[in-house]
Formats: sequence, structure tokens, C-alpha cells
Amino acid sequence: MRLKLLLILYAISISLKLIGYLKTNYLILLAESFHNLTDVMIVLNLLYALRVASKPADYSHPLGHGLAVNIGSLIAGVAFITIISYELVKEGVSRIFYEVEYGEGAYLYMLASMLPIVLAFFVMEKRGVAERTAKMELRNDILSGFSATVGVLAAERFAIIDSIFTIFIAAIIGYSGYMLVRENSRILMGASPDEEFYDKVREIAESFEEVHSVHDVIATYMGENKIHVDMHVVVDGDMTVREADRLTEKIAKKMMENLPELGYVTIHVCAEEKDRLKSTYEKIMGEI
Repeated sequence: MRLKLLLILYAISISLKLIGYLKTNYLILLAESFHNLTDVMIVLNLLYALRVASKPADYSHPLGHGLAVNIGSLIAGVAFITIISYELVKEGVSRIFYEVEYGEGAYLYMLASMLPIVLAFFVMEKRGVAERTAKMELRNDILSGFSATVGVLAAERFAIIDSIFTIFIAAIIGYSGYMLVRENSRILMGASPDEEFYDKVREIAESFEEVHSVHDVIATYMGENKIHVDMHVVVDGDMTVREADRLTEKIAKKMMENLPELGYVTIHVCAEEKDRLKSTYEKIMGEI
């Protein structure tokens, strides 16, 4: 199932929740609709990521446009924390102290809104990363939706439960926003992969008998699951330029084949050992 169809099903589910909220005044329904809205933002971001991934690098963006996805996620994360989550908590707390009139049948709207989500979960294919991510979010939505249904049923007897469940859902939305901000800020600030990735890079390069050693390996994220590696390899000083050029091509090809997250690799050839400059990761961790 395509992600665009998933957006339609989400829109139906959100609409049913909003109608239920307007008819019954149960804040849980509004909170769950906003919860689904966060998932819509994730799906939109996935669609944009797929579009950006297919866009080639250009003069202004020689390493591609992958970071645009992280910028969008960062903005969405801030919005979830500062606007949606905050407003839901504020309204939920206020209802604890003020009596509110509720309508009947809120649980029916909640159950009806679950049907598109359940349908999407069972027909969603898992062909790629985007589809697998969407399916995982759908599973979380089903669990959250049924919990909210129980909350609505309980709130029909104890009104305060409406506020409690709303605040709980707002906390989930806020946490999701926080995770988006934290992860995307890390990448936008030029994060480097862990030591395991560096070990794989060195292992691949040193598997060629012409390579004496590897140094000055620096890797940074240039987008979601895309890494740019800049590295130096030491070879025999008598190697010709043509031989060195062919060697770097073979190293780069093998690295691309064995490291799917590798987007670009720049290899510098050195004819002698030099003072080794540690990578950013190694400087911070104090390793080697």
C-alpha cells in the first residue's frame, strides 16, 4: 500500500475523532486526533525523504539535499512540543477544576476512527524503510487508540479520567516531539557515526594489499542514514598516479557495496606515514 493512501486513511480517522469531539466534548478524542496528526507529519516527512533521496546533487548542494528532511522533522518536533502538547496539557488540567458537560456515544466515534488505522496496518506492505516505519507507527496507533477507547468508557462514569488520559496522550506527543528534535539536531550539527562504522571503513581499506595503513578518517552524516567519509590511505611511494587512481576507485567501490549507509567517500593517497589526526569521534571519546 502506498504512503499516499495511508494519508487518506489517517485523514478519515482524524476526521471521525474531531467530529466525535465536537459532538461529545470528550477531550480524549481531540488528543488522539492530534496524536494521529503527529503520525501524518511522520508520513509526510517519509514521502519528502523519498522525493529528496531521488534528487541529484547540484552546484549549490554538492552532497545532496538529504538534510532538508531533518530540517522538516526538527520544525515538526518543535511544533508538537510547544503547541500541541502544551495546549492539550493546559486544557486537560483546566478541566480538572471546572465542570464540563459531555455528550453520549464518544466511544462509538473512537471505535469508528480505529477502523481505517486497523485496515491500514493489515494491508501495509513492508517493502522498504519508509513502509516499515509507517507500519510500526500504525501498530502504536492501534494500541493507543484502544487505550483511549477504554479511557472514554471510563470517563463516562468518572469525568476526571478524560483529563488524565488527555494529559497522558499529550505527554506521549511531547516525547515524540522531543525525540524528533534531539535526533535531527544531532544530525544537523554534523554528528559522526560510532566507532564500529570507523572500524569497518578501516577494515575494508586495509583489505587491499597496496594499502599500508589508513589515517585521518572523518565521517559525518549528510542526511538520514547517509554518511560522507573523508580518509587517507598510505601506499608505496613508487606507485604511479594512474595506479593510485585505480586503487581509490576499487576501495570506494568496495566500501559502497559493504556500507549501504555510505553516500559519498573521498580518498586521499599518501606516499609516506604522517602524523595521524584523530577523527572527531575519537577525540571526543578519548580512544586510540
